Amino acid sequence: MTTDQSQAALLRALAPHVGPCRMLSAESRDWASALFVGARHRLALALEGADGAPRAERLAAGLEECELAMRGGFVADLQAIARTEDGTAVLGIEALTIEEPEAEPVRPGWRAG
Repeated sequence: MTTDQSQAALLRALAPHVGPCRMLSAESRDWASALFVGARHRLALALEGADGAPRAERLAAGLEECELAMRGGFVADLQAIARTEDGTAVLGIEALTIEEPEAEPVRPGWRAG
């Protein structure tokens, strides 16, 4: 999965929880450890509607506890912060997404122990 695909999958996973919004900024970069491959993301979303500010506060307080269904991977870490910029409610999100490892193909002639 490319970093762009990972970012798009994260945004799709966030959409049902965040509600109406528009992207102010997005930055993603590849990430890897000894065991995992993924991406780090920084997003700024302007929450639209009259309930934008209270929604941003509510999301900042509880979004990291939400189950975010992400095809091809999962959200390993997420932090959210609510702020106001020029009268607009903004939700800042930092997340680490991990790619699901592909299953090992079964080798012909291989037998378990």
